[in-house]
Amino acid sequence: MRGISPTLEAARRSPSAKPYLRVLLHDRDVGSLRLRWRRVYTGMEPDGPCAVAVAGDGALLRVRIDPSTGALTRQRIAAPGPDRDFRAWTAVATVAAAPRVGLAASGTRALIALVGADGVRVEVRESSDGGATFGTPTVLAVAARAVTAVACSLGPDGTAAVFYAVGGTVYVVRRFGTARWRSAATWSRSLATVDAVAASYSVDHNVLISGTNAAGDAGVWSTIYGAGNAYPPGRWRPLVEVVSAAPGTRTTYRASGTAHADAPQSVFVESYAGGGAYDRVHVTPGVGRTSYSDQLWRNPRPFGHESPHGLAIAAGNGAAWLASPNAVWHAPYPEPASDLSDDVLEATLIEGLRGGRVRLLLRNDDGRYGPDAAPAALAAGGELRPTPGYITSAGRERLEGRAFWITAVRRRYDLGGSTVEVDGVDGWGLLDAWTAPRQFVWAAGETNASRVLTGVMQHAGIRLGGGRVSTESSTLQPAFTVRAGERGTTAVRRLLEMLPDEVIMRTHVALLSRPDRDDEPLASFGDDEPVMRLAVESGGGRAGRGGGGERG
Repeated sequence: MRGISPTLEAARRSPSAKPYLRVLLHDRDVGSLRLRWRRVYTGMEPDGPCAVAVAGDGALLRVRIDPSTGALTRQRIAAPGPDRDFRAWTAVATVAAAPRVGLAASGTRALIALVGADGVRVEVRESSDGGATFGTPTVLAVAARAVTAVACSLGPDGTAAVFYAVGGTVYVVRRFGTARWRSAATWSRSLATVDAVAASYSVDHNVLISGTNAAGDAGVWSTIYGAGNAYPPGRWRPLVEVVSAAPGTRTTYRASGTAHADAPQSVFVESYAGGGAYDRVHVTPGVGRTSYSDQLWRNPRPFGHESPHGLAIAAGNGAAWLASPNAVWHAPYPEPASDLSDDVLEATLIEGLRGGRVRLLLRNDDGRYGPDAAPAALAAGGELRPTPGYITSAGRERLEGRAFWITAVRRRYDLGGSTVEVDGVDGWGLLDAWTAPRQFVWAAGETNASRVLTGVMQHAGIRLGGGRVSTESSTLQPAFTVRAGERGTTAVRRLLEMLPDEVIMRTHVALLSRPDRDDEPLASFGDDEPVMRLAVESGGGRAGRGGGGERG
């Protein structure tokens, strides 16, 4: 709950108090930095498997395989950017192309994981100078059958893991620090087939896997392999679905990269073999302000690139990178928030238990918010943080409020000048805008109601946290289905009808809490309150919301 200081409470009751409003505009994608991808290289290299990493000094490392010859080559760009030449490559070896290739970097170290031309020999090459040179190969394992996938991850102290798959089994060869490599160990999870693996390191080893499960569903799953930090060394977390397709849909997936770029990011290819066949790259972000260990994935997003080999992803030195053998995309992290406070002419802020909205009127007499001059975030999806308050004896005091996301920007020009209207909605509006792309089913007894709520809300980018929750939220394990095309608000409200709890939206993080009639109010309003202005609004419920009008 939000508290009010004594000086702010006194100002609120004073008829002569001077109001104060601070409005910040963030270039965020529902809580995480917005990645605005720009293509900085288009080359003539043949398409094929590729991996990318960022060295400790900011250098961009790439490795690629020519699938027609098995030739593995590498590249190091010392100061990557839009004006750099990405055409120079250095030969490494001849390898098996089907399992792809792994690349990882941290500090001055870098690793290349590969499968030899015989298809069974798993090797690693290591660099101690940030990827400028690599040593001779070290054979980590020789598989009994053809290796179908390989990847690697590397921590800042040299802790590393090489993952490879044979059939539906994943094996891992690990080391702690720069000690010797251990023998290959079998994972504790199960899939029918594994066709690709990608990995990265942040606290522990983050692993993205594609293939099919025992039911024949094609999919992409994420998991974590413990390095002794958040999870015990050698322990595997359960597989968490990122995307899946039922048998008979002629749809398959191939994982091609994973990284942490302010939020977890996973990249895969969706391949469809029916009429209008395609190989479409998708990027799936994690929920904002989460780590890989939270395993909270949003809806996959198509990326404007088609390739059966997909794109690799890496992040570091204040930017994210996507790469293939013949293309590179760059996404520098956005600048700090823009302060709109001094330009606000009028603000309307409506907060309700199950829906809030904001409207701002900004001055634009000097064209500062014109289409070519405005901050990039002043557009649909931009994040607004309005915080109302008063100028008190303690200075400018404000009450931290909700986050809102822009739904519309209107620029108005007349003889009296120029203004900009900005409309936004809170987290309930994000839920209302999300519709299920397919059916989601939780069987009775599978998981509790709180986790089902989390599973629905994460697709809209909202993370559910616990406040003072009811017993029912953790003990009730309902059968629940979100139908294809159903709005997020409809699904969440159906779930809340089973519980005594309410969902309280603040930012992109919502709280599940059980109201108590004995709760003390934060503030009370009486006959002695100064009324400066009064507006009365009424109306029917919005489509998909049900019930009465919004409560302000």
